[in-house]
Amino acid sequence: MPLYLSKQDAKRIAIRAQGLAGERPDNAIVTADVQRSIRTMNLLQIDSVNVCVRSHYMPLFSRLGIYDQNLLDELVYTKKSVFETWAHAACFVPVEDHRLFRPRMAAQKPRRPVAEIMQKRPGYLEDVLEQVRDRGLLTASELDGAGKRTGPWWGYTIGKVAAEWYFAVGALSIGDRRNFARYYDLTERVVPAEHLNGVTPTMEEANREMMLKAVTAHGIGTAEDFADYYHLKNGDAKKRLTELVEMGMVQQVEVEGWDSSAFAPLAIESTEPTDAKALLTPFDPLVWNRDRIDRIFDFFYRIEIYVPEKKRKYGYYVYPFVLGEDLVARVDLKADRHKGVLRVQSAFVEDEHDHDYVAANLADELRLMAHWLSMKRVVIGRKGNLIPALRTALKK
Repeated sequence: MPLYLSKQDAKRIAIRAQGLAGERPDNAIVTADVQRSIRTMNLLQIDSVNVCVRSHYMPLFSRLGIYDQNLLDELVYTKKSVFETWAHAACFVPVEDHRLFRPRMAAQKPRRPVAEIMQKRPGYLEDVLEQVRDRGLLTASELDGAGKRTGPWWGYTIGKVAAEWYFAVGALSIGDRRNFARYYDLTERVVPAEHLNGVTPTMEEANREMMLKAVTAHGIGTAEDFADYYHLKNGDAKKRLTELVEMGMVQQVEVEGWDSSAFAPLAIESTEPTDAKALLTPFDPLVWNRDRIDRIFDFFYRIEIYVPEKKRKYGYYVYPFVLGEDLVARVDLKADRHKGVLRVQSAFVEDEHDHDYVAANLADELRLMAHWLSMKRVVIGRKGNLIPALRTALKK
């Protein structure tokens, strides 16, 4: 019979699997800590929004506390132990997993923008690759013949279309970022040879291993949850998951209140209580699958960046707050760099949670985050049912 798990068990497993369950390290954070945290998550989503801090730096703070953001950049662009690729979305991934993405890269087909370049500018794609080969690190705008921004593809130049095509198929990789701009280089100059020249698995083998990694990173979930982690098609993901169950590497479980079949690692680490306390970027791996966190935590969450301001319920860029074993609050944060303050533009507590208790813990986390971002203090706005208690807590 499948193992039966309570809803509380599922919360604890999900939090613990993501490295959010316990105390943060007391020692100064070094690159090994950052690398270990990335390997626990397997994926670190990259996002350009910089309202408070670029999203890919935040999950490491959520798990490690105060650390130097340069440590992530060093791992990616100097030590080259992490690389950029398309996974769930644009993500940082441990370099030893490069082999898992090569079948996906090899299966890419030219989309319309690339096909148009092939038709209208014969030889240009080959020229772009030669330019990078000869000149080294280049942004798309530095390519000769890149052209002007035009068309429906995010306003890409043809140089950008070409560079992104080579990035998608694995000929080019991201060798550096400056002011968030991508600098392209030949993949053999970005990915170390021992990880680039090893055996490439078949698509089925790669997807099966991705599913195993997704199960490990999630701790608990449905086939659709795990498919979403590496952006696999649901049908293929279910086949690979079935194989993992038959191989004795994953187990099927029953979760209280879940209609869908659930799966977990063969050895569940623990269902003991967790002591989580962290603000989570909208793109944190724990919360980026909105249906999953609604199912596990009864927390309905949608990012409202693209919602007109007057229609926003909670705010522009809202961070869920995990405390203990629940997502207990959400806060809209903005780093006002000109005045050196971290602004809480709104703060809402979930139903049935003690306002004062949540506010006291959230205040601690906000102070820590402000210190990490070199902000002098936390400034509270007026919107939200947690504001009065949070204002009081921050005065203590």
